[in-house]
Amino acid sequence: MCATQNGPQVSGSEAVSGSGGGSGDNDREAKQIRKFEAVIIILVGIIGGGFAGVVRRTMDHASYYEAISTGVVGAIVLSGFIIGIIKYIRNQS
Repeated sequence: MCATQNGPQVSGSEAVSGSGGGSGDNDREAKQIRKFEAVIIILVGIIGGGFAGVVRRTMDHASYYEAISTGVVGAIVLSGFIIGIIKYIRNQS
């Protein structure tokens, strides 16, 4: 007699590495911000903050200190906003 197999087929490489089982780790990794995404987000934040500082300096005739502080705050806020949007989108799925 031959027993039937009702479970999913597991290939040899998945059986050795142990990745054929649960998807809990995969879901958690998919919702985290990856390193290259973080680098891109930080670079976009720096560019946006620099643009905000230049605009503040030219439009308001602010001092260099005010323009730099506006750029730093703008970079931090923009990076946090982008990370928040990405996390919100990933939690929806």
